[in-house]
Amino acid sequence: MGRGVGMASDRPSVFLNQEELARLRTELKTVEWKREIYEKDLGTPRFIGSGIKPNADRWLKQDIVIPARSGHYHNFFCDDGTELRVPDDCKPHPEGYTCPACGKVYKGEKYDAAVRWLIHNRLAVAAFDLGLTYAIENDKRYAQKAAEILRKYADAYPGPHTGHTQGGIMYQSLCESVWSIPLAGAYDFIHDSSALSDADKANIEGKLFKPMAKGLVKMGIGGNWGSWHLSAVGVIGYAIRDQELIDYAIKSFKSQIADQLGEDGLWPESVHTYHFYPLGAFLYLAEAAIHNGTDLYHWEAKPPTDRGRLGKSLKSMFTAPMAYAYPDFRLPAINDGWFNSFMPLSQYELAYARYGDPELAWVVKEGYATRKLHRDGLWAFLQGKTLDGYTRPELRSVNFPVLGIAILRSPGGNMMTFDYGPFLGHGQPDKMGVTLFANGSLMAADYGTPGYGSASMRWYAHTPAHNTVVVDGKDQARTNERLLTHFAAGKELEVAEAETEQAYPGILHKRTVIRVGESFIVIDRLKSEEPHTYDWFFHSEGKLNLNADGGWTLSKQLGYQYVEQGYQYATDLAWSARWTLDGKGLDLFMLDAHPSLITAAECPAETTARKVPLLIVRKEGKDEFFVAVLAPFQGDSKVECSESDGLIRLEHDGMIDWVFASGRSKALQTDGDFALVRTESDKPILASVIGGKSVTWKGRVQKLE
Repeated sequence: MGRGVGMASDRPSVFLNQEELARLRTELKTVEWKREIYEKDLGTPRFIGSGIKPNADRWLKQDIVIPARSGHYHNFFCDDGTELRVPDDCKPHPEGYTCPACGKVYKGEKYDAAVRWLIHNRLAVAAFDLGLTYAIENDKRYAQKAAEILRKYADAYPGPHTGHTQGGIMYQSLCESVWSIPLAGAYDFIHDSSALSDADKANIEGKLFKPMAKGLVKMGIGGNWGSWHLSAVGVIGYAIRDQELIDYAIKSFKSQIADQLGEDGLWPESVHTYHFYPLGAFLYLAEAAIHNGTDLYHWEAKPPTDRGRLGKSLKSMFTAPMAYAYPDFRLPAINDGWFNSFMPLSQYELAYARYGDPELAWVVKEGYATRKLHRDGLWAFLQGKTLDGYTRPELRSVNFPVLGIAILRSPGGNMMTFDYGPFLGHGQPDKMGVTLFANGSLMAADYGTPGYGSASMRWYAHTPAHNTVVVDGKDQARTNERLLTHFAAGKELEVAEAETEQAYPGILHKRTVIRVGESFIVIDRLKSEEPHTYDWFFHSEGKLNLNADGGWTLSKQLGYQYVEQGYQYATDLAWSARWTLDGKGLDLFMLDAHPSLITAAECPAETTARKVPLLIVRKEGKDEFFVAVLAPFQGDSKVECSESDGLIRLEHDGMIDWVFASGRSKALQTDGDFALVRTESDKPILASVIGGKSVTWKGRVQKLE
């Protein structure tokens, strides 16, 4: 049971209590990394969590001026996708704002309004940091300045949101929710100080928090916006002791977890941005709730079923992404959102504090070490614990069926993602797209999106920006399929296979992704009653070199915007390409000997200001297929690849892998759909089969792994 409205308790009681404050004061004297979070000046932050006291000290000296209603932050981007340079004084500048990449200047109300978004957020962070510093230092100056911000916002508040982009002081109801939480936290921190009179409290609650919360209630609980709506309502409810708001938030939270969180533990939008974004909202609510007697951390709408990695709960939202992330803790940027997204370690600090799970401690410990970062963030500061006894989780290949993304992992740490799922919220037309992390680097990426207001969204939100097949130069249609026809994990041989007829109506596209050892095979089969043009797209980091016999010519335009073309070559033979980067790289072997037009080009990376090599392989016809082997390498190590006797042959490390994926072979016979025989000195040393029970190599039945 949560604490009822009107029951006595000491403040603060939303994000800290008196016992935790006493512990935190002691830690600031004895724990260096916590003292650094509190005292190190990192400039004026946009969000709460670092440089707390210097930011509070900075605002003690500043006049508080509440700007007009904000605009949309995503408009504050250059056409190339780069965020514009934020003015040092964080004030609107009619003379304009410069792109740090290309130097272009943008000016006008759209950009001034986006700067007001920044100012409002910085004022809210200032109030929170002032309130928290007051709670720690017991210095009334900080409480008085926080109170000034709250009083001025109460006087300036124009009224609640009446639509998602109407009303309120922030352009979006989503942004209003994010902005309101630090203000509510600040109010709780200074509530019992002498900085606020009873009249001030009545004014702030009656003119700011209550109308704001009631407006957010009307905005609903759909999607990640709803996560922030309900969490803001709950935090406000706990800050002003309004049981009606609290009850609404708890009920809405449980509804979202039960009805909107995927059964695979992931938020069904995009993991790199829109999984941890709603989770971030939930944590504010969960902290406010647990400080008032309600434990949302251990509430489950559905219990875990796969070693704790699946289910519907707050904990599953932490454990599922551990199997989704690349080995360097970067999150695959599939669908909308920021390319440079990593596991949010401050959130995992809080997860470890609340669950005590040693695998969660491993994320924090190894995440900071891998990224060469210091412990940081609000939750690390408030609740972070000593990271003793951590345990590395068993990271295996896994399928996320709701999101529709399969992950294949090799023993050596290589990883491929395969996106076969439907078009969900914040989706992109990228069905059958793959990414590849190999030898410690992201080699073949999905680059996500820049700010949504950038003109370069014309590239990122379209099919050619992804490692998939484009038909007739057009974007895929939106689909609702999850037609994964095979998924099988194993030690040396793994397969994920899917098909679609909705992406390009009238065309059956089947893509098979096979991991064999440390290499990956991608097979595409396209079938239609009418002839079509099929373009196989593959983007990868590094310097590109192609190995193909014959003459290259200056490329002809293929009709794709943002593709800067270089050279083309027509062939009906197998060929290969190599990308190299810092002593390692990736070999691509295209094995199908059918007429193809190869185009070597460049295209945008995470912004259009940075380019990466692009290969486009074009085929035309009714029924076409592509067979590509992707073999990562380091230094002098390499793989030789060819097709022989209906098998894909990979020679590496003194061994040969013979892979059966379709068709017939005299040497390798199996009752399965996929099979592997590994030979050394022409003798089989390993055999594996998927979809069957036996493998025969040159007339002899093999013992399976």
